[in-house]
Amino acid sequence: MESKLPILMHPKPQQTDAEDGTTLGTCGSLNDLNERRATTDALARRERYLTAVVEIQQRLLAATASESIFERLVAPLGEASGASRAYIFEAHRSPDGNQLFSQRAEWCAPGVKPELNNPMLQDMPLERQMPRLYELLSRGQVLTGLVKNFPPEERAVLEPQQILSVLTLPLWVHGTLAGFIGFDNCAEAREWDKLEVDLLWAAAGAIALCMEQRQSERALRERELRFRRIAENASDVLYRYQLAGTRSFAFISGVVTNNLGFSPEEHYRDPGLWHRQVHSEDLQVLEQLLSDPERMADTPVVVRFTRRDGRLVWLQHVVTPVLDATGLCVAVEGIARDITERRQFEEALKLSEASFRLLLEGVPEPAAIQRDEHIIYANSALVTALGFERPHDLMGRRLQEFLVDEPPTPEGMVSLVTGERRMRRQDGKVRVVEFASLPLLFDGEPAVVSIARDVTEQRKLQSQLSLADRMASMGTLAAGIAHEINNPLAFVISNLGFLLDEMRRMPSMMPGGLAARPEVDEWRSVIMEAREGAERVRQIVRQLKAFSRPDEERLEAVDLHAVLDSAVMLAANEIKHRARLKREYGPMPYVKGNEGRLCQVFLNLVVNAAQAIPEGAAEKNEIRLVTREGEQGRVIAEVQDTGSGIPPEVLGRIFDPFFTTKPVGVGTGLGLSICHGIITSLGGEISVESQPGRGTTVRVVLPAAEQGARVQKPVAAPQVPITQRGRVLIVDDEPAVGRALRRILREHEVELATSGRQALEKLTTDNRFHAVLCDVMMPDLGGKDLYEAIQQAGSGLERRFVFVSGGAFTQGARDFLARVPNPTLEKPFDETAVRRVVRELVLNNAAAVGT
Repeated sequence: MESKLPILMHPKPQQTDAEDGTTLGTCGSLNDLNERRATTDALARRERYLTAVVEIQQRLLAATASESIFERLVAPLGEASGASRAYIFEAHRSPDGNQLFSQRAEWCAPGVKPELNNPMLQDMPLERQMPRLYELLSRGQVLTGLVKNFPPEERAVLEPQQILSVLTLPLWVHGTLAGFIGFDNCAEAREWDKLEVDLLWAAAGAIALCMEQRQSERALRERELRFRRIAENASDVLYRYQLAGTRSFAFISGVVTNNLGFSPEEHYRDPGLWHRQVHSEDLQVLEQLLSDPERMADTPVVVRFTRRDGRLVWLQHVVTPVLDATGLCVAVEGIARDITERRQFEEALKLSEASFRLLLEGVPEPAAIQRDEHIIYANSALVTALGFERPHDLMGRRLQEFLVDEPPTPEGMVSLVTGERRMRRQDGKVRVVEFASLPLLFDGEPAVVSIARDVTEQRKLQSQLSLADRMASMGTLAAGIAHEINNPLAFVISNLGFLLDEMRRMPSMMPGGLAARPEVDEWRSVIMEAREGAERVRQIVRQLKAFSRPDEERLEAVDLHAVLDSAVMLAANEIKHRARLKREYGPMPYVKGNEGRLCQVFLNLVVNAAQAIPEGAAEKNEIRLVTREGEQGRVIAEVQDTGSGIPPEVLGRIFDPFFTTKPVGVGTGLGLSICHGIITSLGGEISVESQPGRGTTVRVVLPAAEQGARVQKPVAAPQVPITQRGRVLIVDDEPAVGRALRRILREHEVELATSGRQALEKLTTDNRFHAVLCDVMMPDLGGKDLYEAIQQAGSGLERRFVFVSGGAFTQGARDFLARVPNPTLEKPFDETAVRRVVRELVLNNAAAVGT
């Protein structure tokens, strides 16, 4: 290729002479000096670039941390490069996080217009405006060339600045594009050769390294500043204790003044102050902490210090060793936290926990403390209540183990046992207890305390009271039913009796042959069957009366055989499909007791005996009622069955409240417990003997009544012929009852009053009645009120009253009948007794009436 450079010649002329000495001419050679000159220029440029690089290094080393390095560097770079302009751009982020580039420094050759204040060169989105340049720089590559060959978008930025050629080198800091150095040539379109680019690369590397160092130093200063701010504002003491050389604090935060009363400066001046403040017993602990921080690293250690004012403080230290390049521990960095209040609280808590233990040990109620659902403390009352010997036997066990039908606690949840529970002892007995549980701190950790109160007897009493209320309600209902049944039953039985009497007299009144007809005998049989059925109803109603006063606690002489018969009659439906009933009643006196309560006991025992025998084999099983007179004024009654029997392991618990051997839904477990309570309250005893598979015997022993005591029973007297006709007033709100009584007393002159008020009007105007048969329970004016009204009148007619009762089911009516001396006739009537009572009154009051 033809060189476009001018040819530089170095002539060396030499004169040439002829033989004769004449000068022939001059000869010489021409030497081309361009190559030598190019080499010389290249060496000069290299020297110039190297000088610039050295100067840049010197300026970087001389620059202070607060001084901008860019302005000190662009001049030597620009002068060495022979460019028209040299500049440095730095990358930064916009508020929204986008990367921007701004020109920070510029050098211009004489006559070249500066662009430092050009707003277009500030906050440049280089990636968008000059994507090719950004891509090359991001890859760590150089952009160099003539502007005329650049893409249009780049020429639009460069040509307005009269830039003909450019060289741009990236500045990389910590692996990130942090800026770039640019060189513009505005005088000639000249490209930089490889040597120049390499030398400028070296300069760019030095600048980038300085930027990286400054960035690291700035980050370090910021971290130190943040650390100091945190340290000075933290509630904990932060420190660095130097171990190399003289032991002393390299740093200790100002919080130490609040904690120990000595300032950081005092600790810096006096390295031994720290050790003199330590409690003598903890000096060895502190020395170990500082001497062997690697072993103690990250392990909290508590050291006591004495403050300037003499108070004792607890500081909890956590240290980390600082190692040099050789692995030698040269310092200790640590945090000391003031835990004085916590330790004081813990000490107070220990005292309170000790007091709490004494308190729990002294209370009579069972108490346990659980952590993670396991017992960690049990007082002696709980040990006794559960049937154990030592508290150690309960440690680690769960309180829920001893609770009947207690559902399992879900994983991760803490169970607070509260409310009423059934607690099973070690021997299998069940007690009813009320629990109260609260969360608390025990031995410095969360726990739950549960205190129990045994309410078995209370619940038993409540159940008995509840049952008594139900029995009272049932008794009131039974008495009311009996009263309502007895009224119509009275005239049904009386009228059937009247028909039978009339039919007995009919043969003498009938025409011959009529009385002998079979229809007449069948009529008589029908009437007799009807009367027999009515009598059976009367017996059932009388048995109900035994339960009509369960709330009475009055003790009297009671016929135990009658009580047993009543219980059997009421339990007949349970018995007949299961077993044959046998009675073995021996001679015995009456017992001292309460008829209603005893009926309740024996009904329960008979029903239990029946339910112990499966249905369907009545001919193979039996229930036997046995009575006999015992020793020392005692009476014995036994209920025996051939049922399944009771296992020996539970026989001792059958009188426990809520214990039952029956299936769920059949029994409550209160029956035998209540029976036991009733019998013992009457001064008696109840016991059980049983053999599995053979049957059970329940034995009841009761005290006999006083000698000669007998229950008042209506005794049918022989019919006495009427010798005198009397006047009788019958007062009953049931007209049919009145008419039935009139038929019974047809030998007398009988008048009827269908209300108490009507009877009062009659008796006020006419007191010439030998007898007044008065119903007790009437709606407008009852028998009691009528009696008292006549009594207040002073006529003495109240002594002629005979009370007629279908069942006095109110306490007031019962008390009234027990108080007055007048006789009482119960519905349905015993006709002989009615005639006898009326005959006696007619005879006794004949003189008073004037007959």
